Amino acid sequence: MAKNFWFVVERVIKESDIIVEVLDARFIEETRNKELERKVKKANKKLIHAINKADLIKDFVDDIALPFKNFVFISAKENLGTSRLRSMIKDLCKKRPLNVGIVGYPNTGKSSLINTLKQKRAAGTSSAPGFTKGMQKIKVSEGIYLIDTPGVIHYRLEDEADQAIINTKDVNKIKDPEAVAIRIIDKIVSVDQKILEDFYNIKCKQLHEDTLREIAVRFNWLLKGGEPNIDLTARRIIQDWQRGKLIVKIN
Repeated sequence: MAKNFWFVVERVIKESDIIVEVLDARFIEETRNKELERKVKKANKKLIHAINKADLIKDFVDDIALPFKNFVFISAKENLGTSRLRSMIKDLCKKRPLNVGIVGYPNTGKSSLINTLKQKRAAGTSSAPGFTKGMQKIKVSEGIYLIDTPGVIHYRLEDEADQAIINTKDVNKIKDPEAVAIRIIDKIVSVDQKILEDFYNIKCKQLHEDTLREIAVRFNWLLKGGEPNIDLTARRIIQDWQRGKLIVKIN
């Protein structure tokens, strides 16, 4: 599967004048694909980082320091920052026709961004990771084309929890939701446990497993006999995290 992804990506890099790597504003470093970036640099193509879902971290965007240039915070959903992205694309390359490759992890909002740039529905969108299956070339204005690609999953990203945390794995396909939910709880508590306590109206316990049980009891997510339904509770927590309802400040 990874070889097929890279075959498509390398083809897109070859055909594009500019590459736009779409990142998730909540997990900027985690959704960067360093191998992809190296391939773009080696091909001597220009790279823009479009940091999507910025509406989810709007309260502390100014606090984020980034280790790269040519970036723009956007929200495809709210149509924010997309005019600046258009201007950046046009400023970086004056040639026409101009091909712009859109790449990134599944569910970072690539198709939504394309639709926003075109100002009408052009590429199918879905909240489920990995929706885009094939490569599409879409005209967005006179002489400017966007190339949409399948989600690019780095072949070394095999850990289920890592995939779930950056929203590249569908919550319904997670084999060990409890382990993933505990990783999410740990990530939140390490920043501010009040985020978790306020959202679920509970008090965090010393052990994350006990916090998970506390949430299950709080919402009456129980099995027959009154035992906490840990599988259901864990998947709900993962879903809340993936949908941007649980936000932690990025250091």
